[in-house]
Amino acid sequence: MRRIPLFALSLTFALLLSGCGAETPAPTEDTGVLRCDGIYCYIRDFDSNGLMNNYALRFYEDGTVIHASVEQREKYSTYFPSESWFNREDEHYAELLGSYELDGGGGITLTTFAPQGSVDYKGTVQPDRLVLNSRSNINGTEFTGCEYVFYPFDKLSG
Repeated sequence: MRRIPLFALSLTFALLLSGCGAETPAPTEDTGVLRCDGIYCYIRDFDSNGLMNNYALRFYEDGTVIHASVEQREKYSTYFPSESWFNREDEHYAELLGSYELDGGGGITLTTFAPQGSVDYKGTVQPDRLVLNSRSNINGTEFTGCEYVFYPFDKLSG
């Protein structure tokens, strides 16, 4: 009897780690190096409303960052921002530009914006991921230890 629930739990965990429908890239040795040739994605599990929340960050070398979030209702649907529209030149994101700073020791702070307000983040840059704590200045929601896995654009479809 224990094999089925454990198998189901393992399968669910594997699907969540699949990174918005793309295969997780192999880690590199670039500790503390922020990448600007793709996106960092955090997948939050289904909430009490039956929604899966995916969050993506895209960084630019000049200290600019943009943020996207998507709610999904279907368990096996996948979402990944496309390089063609998830960029600061897109009219939608042009008004939502945030900023980030690196401290030189692997730390990062950033602020993203939405029409309702801003979200502040603080964390670390690790090989092919960010580990971030955040606080919404919109509704006070806080998250700790969220892992945003890096996905290079050349490995994403669309």
